[in-house]
Amino acid sequence: MITSPTDIFIGYDDKLVYEGMTSMLSTKPSYNVLGGAPNGEDVFKRLKFEIPKVIIIEVGVPSAENIQYLIKLNKDYPHPKTMLISSICNNGNISKIMDTGIQSFILKSCNKEDFFNALSHLDDNKKFYCSTITQMLLQEYHDMKDKDNGVLTQRELDVLRGLVNGNTNKEISIDLKINESTVKTHRKNLMNKVGAGNLFSLVRYACRNKLINPGMDSFCLGCPYRQ
Repeated sequence: MITSPTDIFIGYDDKLVYEGMTSMLSTKPSYNVLGGAPNGEDVFKRLKFEIPKVIIIEVGVPSAENIQYLIKLNKDYPHPKTMLISSICNNGNISKIMDTGIQSFILKSCNKEDFFNALSHLDDNKKFYCSTITQMLLQEYHDMKDKDNGVLTQRELDVLRGLVNGNTNKEISIDLKINESTVKTHRKNLMNKVGAGNLFSLVRYACRNKLINPGMDSFCLGCPYRQ
């Protein structure tokens, strides 16, 4: 039985990435690229005339604006399956991205096998997330459970140690490769969980619970919580 190729439309931020995907897809007779357009209104204009089975959206780091864009895209065009290809994103964004309605999510760091594996799953009406995204989803799930139980998450511990070391929010964000606003959120959650009203109380909590780094001992001489 001969089946018609899967029609694909690509929304892109980077034309070079679009041309690379088009080149890869041209080697597979089971896929047909209808065309592409830069992300934004151009995609919506083209989709009024193109009827793809799969929409591939390529973006940089998923932002709040990108998430709203995906929500609108899946609301206005619910029938095509949507695959997101993006750079690495923060754990806190994963659930929000999943809630947009996309069926597949892989990173730009993935290989060609992951790319075609994702398309194959979409052809079978199945969802597909690359291994890194899956791990981040699991971590986010465990973090949410810890948050509900009042337990400090690993990311909160990382932020706490940065604060104990005297680092600013910006320095911590650079060190942990997360947004500065995310650091502020973790800091706020830390204070709520441990009942700290200020940074000093937060540091004291870290000392009492032996969460300080060994390298901080020289600053702690005479402190009653050092032992």
